[in-house]
Amino acid sequence: MKYRIPAEYKHTRSTPFWNIDTVPNALLTHHNTKKGVYGRLSVMRGAVKYIGFSAEHDGEPEMEVIISAGQFGVSPPEYWHRIELLTPDTYFNLDFFAAPDIELKGQGFSQVVNSPR
Repeated sequence: MKYRIPAEYKHTRSTPFWNIDTVPNALLTHHNTKKGVYGRLSVMRGAVKYIGFSAEHDGEPEMEVIISAGQFGVSPPEYWHRIELLTPDTYFNLDFFAAPDIELKGQGFSQVVNSPR
């Protein structure tokens, strides 16, 4: 995952830290960030597998990346993906960054994430 968040994008929200018991199911299934929104996954403990797909309904991933403790990964806008927690002690959170001209609609997580399935 070699994506960079453009410097002009603004931090819009942070999630709580999640573990294997508290991770929202939406993150474990196909989802993407909304138009103009980057997501940054930060792993504090354990490891997360980021699984990327070329289209919403693809079953076979086009990429898989392991993000270990102390690392982060950046997901670009509108890219279909899901995650897997790889260790029982995994602990991570997400930060979202939006283009300055994007008006986020909705509340909570749905402001920045699409999970139609």
